[in-house]
Amino acid sequence: MKAETKKILSLSVLILYYLLTRLWNMSGTMNEYFDYDEGTYLMIARLINHSVLPYRDVFAVHPPLYYYILALWLRLFGDSYVVGRLLSVFLGLLAVLVAYFVGRELHDWKTGVLFSAVVVMDPIMVHMNGLVFHETTIELFTLLSLYHFVRYVKLRNRKDALWSLFWTGVGSTSKFTIIPYAVALYVVLVLLVNLETESYLERLGRLLLNRVQVFLVLAAYGIMSLLIVDTILIYPSEGLRRLFILPGVHRIGLVGHIISAGIFLIIWGFLTLYVFRVSYLRKLVRSLHLVLKNLKTALQYLLVFLLPKVLIEGALGLGVSRDYLNQTYLAQSSRYAPLAGVFDLLANLFEKFGAEKPDFVVFYLPLIFMFTLLLFYFSRGEKLREPSVMGPLFITSFVTYLLLFPIIPNMRFLYPMVLTAYLAFFESILERLEGRKLVALVFAAVLVFGAADYGMVCSYREGKLLIPWAGHSKDLRDDLSMYIGGMNLTGTFLSVNPFNAYYLNLGIDPYYLDTFGIVYMGNSSRLWEAINESDYLLFSTWMYAIGRESKVFEETFGKLKEHAVVNGSLLYAESYGKGDVIELFRNSENRSHAVGFSSFSGKLQLWVNGSEVAYIYPSIGNVSYTWRTVVERKPSGGYELVYYSSDGDSIIGHLKLDEDSLTLSFPVEVNLTVEFKERVVFLRDGKLVKNGTPGDFTAFYSGGSFSVESKGTVKRITPSGITVQCIGVRIKG
Repeated sequence: MKAETKKILSLSVLILYYLLTRLWNMSGTMNEYFDYDEGTYLMIARLINHSVLPYRDVFAVHPPLYYYILALWLRLFGDSYVVGRLLSVFLGLLAVLVAYFVGRELHDWKTGVLFSAVVVMDPIMVHMNGLVFHETTIELFTLLSLYHFVRYVKLRNRKDALWSLFWTGVGSTSKFTIIPYAVALYVVLVLLVNLETESYLERLGRLLLNRVQVFLVLAAYGIMSLLIVDTILIYPSEGLRRLFILPGVHRIGLVGHIISAGIFLIIWGFLTLYVFRVSYLRKLVRSLHLVLKNLKTALQYLLVFLLPKVLIEGALGLGVSRDYLNQTYLAQSSRYAPLAGVFDLLANLFEKFGAEKPDFVVFYLPLIFMFTLLLFYFSRGEKLREPSVMGPLFITSFVTYLLLFPIIPNMRFLYPMVLTAYLAFFESILERLEGRKLVALVFAAVLVFGAADYGMVCSYREGKLLIPWAGHSKDLRDDLSMYIGGMNLTGTFLSVNPFNAYYLNLGIDPYYLDTFGIVYMGNSSRLWEAINESDYLLFSTWMYAIGRESKVFEETFGKLKEHAVVNGSLLYAESYGKGDVIELFRNSENRSHAVGFSSFSGKLQLWVNGSEVAYIYPSIGNVSYTWRTVVERKPSGGYELVYYSSDGDSIIGHLKLDEDSLTLSFPVEVNLTVEFKERVVFLRDGKLVKNGTPGDFTAFYSGGSFSVESKGTVKRITPSGITVQCIGVRIKG
């Protein structure tokens, strides 16, 4: 078979694989644990098409390019989340083709196919390319930049250096996570201007991309471990134990942990200088002198990078709002700390394996695969080719991303650096792979990546992995849409997850679209301004998920839910036992309810005096009705409550809310369980309630008490719950 035919056939297979993994069940896939960002970007694009501008009318935390590309795409092809996702699929397909040309420039057409294959099969991009996310634009612009960078290193045509920086500048107007790559690229290109500084750069590459570094890092960990143990033995204190950690094994969770990270880097640095007998001070001074000597070129490079930023961000950002820089750049600095990235990345891997959660390591698989292969060759004593083209850029990108910039070490944020790592790997190893070795490598890679991709496309989307998946997100939204339409609800909605507002076509106050940005990077007090201006409050799975991850959101959104239950009025709530939930409240009616309720975890959620205290659910025989629960306010003012079991059976109840009580009734006798979040005491006439006694009692818990009235009989009591056989209860706060 001719080379040209092999090339076309290989690329065709990759494109088919790409489309299959990205388009699989795209229209039916929604995940409330992850689609907050999708909803934000889709909603901003829709607003742009209605002359509502980000930064001025909407609190927006990213540069403008992607918002406007998405807005144009939706205007041309239709305003829906599926159309928005197809933009990412299209841009990702372009990235695959560009990746081929990058690899071909680096070595040959086979390298181009292999690099494209990695881009196609990388689990993180299997995930990202099918969603409305910035990451696909960052992928594309980084690859365009790398294409011209490789050409420049090989051909030394100044135009390629300028184009490389230009595309990076364009990418930075889409999302700031490309900026560390841009800084690394700029530094490398400036040093490549002079032959002497280029030789220093090559020496640095040989120094750091050396098998000896594996042992130096391990030696640094050994010394750091000894230092920690001896220090604690000499100065034993809880404060020192918390601050003096082993970076990479423990997370950088406190500001003081940065000191430990710095000590480790100093130890590693001294070991490197000693083993390789490096003299660096004179070279640093000399490099600075030579860079200043070529200052004109350095400034030209800088201007080319800044040109698209000035044009795009100047017109669409600063030209729109004076608050642009604060929203997109300054507020982001508080999200993470420099010097912590590399250690937290390692700690995350150890933590996931230690917690028996290998599912979460899927996005690191390509890097683990390549690192394992390199270690194998090192163990055989084989000498690999020095990555002279990509090595310096990979090293500088590693430093900027994982040590210098406050970038959260999430693989989708690090992807430009990851692409340089892939290319450096190919440059090092391809000459060692011929014939059967190459076939074996390709077979192993397809086996490993293919299994991971299958997991992401099938197992993940079916909710079978530990990676959070809210499989009923679309069902919940469609059910709420029918209720809103049936009740003809109009007005201003505050949707904590913007995807709900987008999908349900709700009227919102544009400025408060991004509740995450406002709370975390803005001012949480602004959220209460939005509440005062909203007719309805819409909560769902994402709000509770982010609350479990951050105390800031737990407190803020907890107060928001309390306000809705105590001062507002529930209109609709639906939840599943696995945790998916959606709730719609009418905003403040200028009164306070002693007793409130919602649907949560497939049960009726009970609130008393402003606190969530218990869950209520019925059972008949051995069947518990906790798979799904729907609470719906009727035009008459009462509520219909429907409990579902896992086999599809249902029980319909009715709720009535008075100023200080809640009445729940059923058409048939059920075993009604009241399940508390803590230990509780049940008393009747000052005595402990026992099995077989009448179902009137008072429940005492740490936060207070409430009374329960029924004409039933107590069937079962546990330290945190009680079951009453009855046709209904009245709960009074």
